[in-house]
Amino acid sequence: LYLGMAVFFWLISGQTAISFVPGPSIHTGLYATFLEVKKKVPEDSALLTWWDYGYAITDATGLATFHDGSAQFSPKTYFIARSFISSDQEELYDITQYLATEGNRGIAENNTSPEALLKAVRNPQHKPWDPIYLFFTADMTGKYGAISKLGSWDIVNGGSKPRGYQNLACNKITNEEMNCRGAKIDLKAGKINNQVPLKRMIFIRDGQVLREQKFGHAQGYTLQLLVAGQRIVEVQLIDEVVFRSNYNQMFLLGRYREDLYEETYNAFPFSRLYRVKYQ
Repeated sequence: LYLGMAVFFWLISGQTAISFVPGPSIHTGLYATFLEVKKKVPEDSALLTWWDYGYAITDATGLATFHDGSAQFSPKTYFIARSFISSDQEELYDITQYLATEGNRGIAENNTSPEALLKAVRNPQHKPWDPIYLFFTADMTGKYGAISKLGSWDIVNGGSKPRGYQNLACNKITNEEMNCRGAKIDLKAGKINNQVPLKRMIFIRDGQVLREQKFGHAQGYTLQLLVAGQRIVEVQLIDEVVFRSNYNQMFLLGRYREDLYEETYNAFPFSRLYRVKYQ
């Protein structure tokens, strides 16, 4: 009987998941940057980042985060999303300051009307005691649609207008055209499928703009090409609202207001850390 059972389990073992080793839920390259952040910031610092990795970041660094898996449904999440998709880096600065000093209690106390709440958030009265850092991580590009859906919510009239990054699968790129799945891009005329206008094309390497080409159209989409070495590894198609967002400008392009922020750590394409200049 025992021999028969052993043979039986040996025969079916190839059809089970007994030998399957699941991959890590957080990319090891990204997780390694959590450990580097711990070395680069004071112990009493707080990190403003997206909530998904809140627990993991706190576990790896010992640092506080503004929200995590237990606080994702709090009002802070709306304002953090709003600050990331905003095209105004001063709005990101104000929201971070308000959340660091007033938090959910301050939001509740000033929520007498949408106008009063937004006025209070944009005019914080106190400076944070502890250092505050913005921590952008690569997973936020894929989650941008969800972040945008939350952050673009109209608290007066309701409704949101989510936007996001569209990755193009391209198999041929020359100086004159790009052939991608479902799209043929004319790089001379700056048009997709001879219809949709392009406003600009940007080459990005190590989180810095390598080259920017403008097509002369007043409106249109942006192509962002991520370069590693001499190879294009990712092609992103985004609209103007996403292009001008704080997340896109600060994480992908490395463009930030030096009077408000100081870049502390650039681990692109995995993460990027900025100190907010309150002191």
